[in-house]
Amino acid sequence: MRLFAGRGLGAGNFFWYAWKVADDRDRPLIFHPDVDSPSWAAEPLEGLSLNDIRVAVIRYANWYREQGVTAGTHVGVLTRNGLFGLLHHIALTGLGAAAVHCNPRMEPATAAEYFLRTEAGLVVGDDALLNACAGQWEAGAVDNAPRLQDIQVLDATATGPARPLAGFPHRHSPDDLVMISHSSGTTGRPKAPVFHHGSFFTGKRERLWTFPSLRTDRLLTALPHSHSAGISYLSMAILLGIPTLMLDGANGERAVQAINSFRPTTILGFPLTLAEIDPGEILPEAAQSIHTWNGMGDASHERHIRPLIALGSRGRGAKRVPGSVYLDGLGSSEMGMVLFKQAFTPTTSRYGRLIGAPARVVRRAAVLDEAGREVPAGQAGRLGVRTPSVTPGYWDDPGLNEESLVDGYFLTGDIVRRDAEGRWYHLDRTPDVIRTGDGDVHSLPLEEVVLLTTGALDTAVVAVEDPQAPEFTVPVAVVHYADSTERVPGDLLRACNAALDDAGLARLHALVIATGRDELPVGVTGKVLKRRLREEHRRLLHEPAGDSVAIAQRPAHSG
Repeated sequence: MRLFAGRGLGAGNFFWYAWKVADDRDRPLIFHPDVDSPSWAAEPLEGLSLNDIRVAVIRYANWYREQGVTAGTHVGVLTRNGLFGLLHHIALTGLGAAAVHCNPRMEPATAAEYFLRTEAGLVVGDDALLNACAGQWEAGAVDNAPRLQDIQVLDATATGPARPLAGFPHRHSPDDLVMISHSSGTTGRPKAPVFHHGSFFTGKRERLWTFPSLRTDRLLTALPHSHSAGISYLSMAILLGIPTLMLDGANGERAVQAINSFRPTTILGFPLTLAEIDPGEILPEAAQSIHTWNGMGDASHERHIRPLIALGSRGRGAKRVPGSVYLDGLGSSEMGMVLFKQAFTPTTSRYGRLIGAPARVVRRAAVLDEAGREVPAGQAGRLGVRTPSVTPGYWDDPGLNEESLVDGYFLTGDIVRRDAEGRWYHLDRTPDVIRTGDGDVHSLPLEEVVLLTTGALDTAVVAVEDPQAPEFTVPVAVVHYADSTERVPGDLLRACNAALDDAGLARLHALVIATGRDELPVGVTGKVLKRRLREEHRRLLHEPAGDSVAIAQRPAHSG
C-alpha cells in the first residue's frame, strides 16, 4: 500500500522507494550465479541485499558524476553480466541520466550504430564487446565515437563519495527519460523506443497487487536483462521484496539447472527459452515448488505450454491442486507492458493462439482494417491499443510513432481477431502475412498445428514465391528438432497437411527440416528471423527438393 500510494514512485526511482519502505534491508534479495563457472549450479548462492545494492550503486554513481554524467546524459550499457546491468541502471537513473541498454548478443556493427544513433556519449561494458564496437567505429572513421569504460575495471576502482552526493537520488518528473532499450529487430533494424519515468511504470503499479509475492515466493528470471522486460520485472521483484535469481545467457539447459538449485516458485522467460526446458530434467523436489510460468513477448504455443504446466501445483492449503499455471503475455518493446494475458492450466482445452483479454493497463483495444475502421467479431485485422504505457516515441525516429497512430490507437504490428465471446487470438505479425492467390494466410495458427503434429522444438511458416503465380506467395514450414533423430520430410509434410485440413487451415506447399539452429535463426531475444527465411527460401519451389526438403504435389491453381 505504501508503494502503491507513493505519488512520486516511477521507473526512475523504484529502488530508492523500495529501500525506503523496507524493514529488512539486509535480507539477501538478488542472486546472481557466475554461469561461466563449470560448477555454478552446485555452488552456494549468495544474494545481495538492498543495503548491498545501495552501497554498490552509490559507488558507481560517484564514478559517473566524476565523469560529468548529469541529468539528461545518455550512457550505454553493454555487458553479459546482468547484475552489472541492473546496478548501473539504478546508478544512472539515480543521477537523472538515461541508461541505453544493448543486448550483448547483438552484432557488433548493429550495436555500434545503435549507440551512435542514441547519442550515448559514454559506454560501459565488457572489454571484448567494447573493443568490437570500437573496431566498427574505427573502420567507419567515426569522429564522434563514445568514450568507453571496462565495466570490470570500473567496479574494481570506483569508490564511494567523501560526502553525500548532492541531488542524489534525482527527483524525477513523469516525462523524464530513464531508459532506451532497443526492439528485437526481427523485422529489420532494431528500433530505439524510449521509456519515461511515469509511463514505463503505469502497468507496474497495478501489478503491485497481483504479482505473486508471498513470503514463500522465489523468482527466476531467464529474460535478457538488457531488455526493457528484464529491467521491468527486476524492478517489480525489488519493490515486492521477492528473492530473485538473475540467469545470464539463459537457455533451456541453464534454466533447468537454475530451477534445480534455486527452487523458484515463478519462472519468467521469453517463449523460446521456456520451450527449451526439458521437464524431465527438473528434479521432483524442485518441480513441486513451481506454481507459475510467465512467458511474454510473442504468444506461446500449446506444444510448449502443456509439458510445463504438468509440473508443480497451484492454489492454497486444502485447495491446492496438481499442475502449475502458464501466464502467456502478448506485448512488445514499444508497449512497455504486457497488453494481453491468458492463463493456461492442465484443465485448459482452448489454445489455437488464444491470447485472452486485454490487461487492465489497456484502456481500449480494437481490431482495425487498413482504413482504421473496426471490423466485426471473427474477422482478422490490425491490433490497435490505447494505453498510457505505450512508448512516447523512438529516439532515432520520433515521427515513426505518429505513423503508428490511427484515430488514437497505437498499431502494435500484430494481426489478431476477436471472437463473439470476446476472446482474442494472435494470428501474425504484419510483415509475415502470406499473400496467396486465394487470399491472406496467417502463419501463427499454421505453426500451432505444425508443432503439435511434428513434435518439433521450433518452427516457422513463411511466404515463398508461388511458381505458378509469381505475384503471389504460398506457405512453407521450416522445423527444427533438438535431437539428431533422422526424420522423413515427406512423412512430416503429409501429416501436417492432413492436420491442417482437419483444422480448416491452408495447406503447406513444402516442409524443410533444419539441420541446425542456424537454419531456423533467431534474434537476440529468441524470436525467429522470418525475414531471413523468406530471403533464403524465396525460390524454394522453383528448385529440386534436397534431402531435407519435401514439396507437396501442386494443385492446378495457386493457394
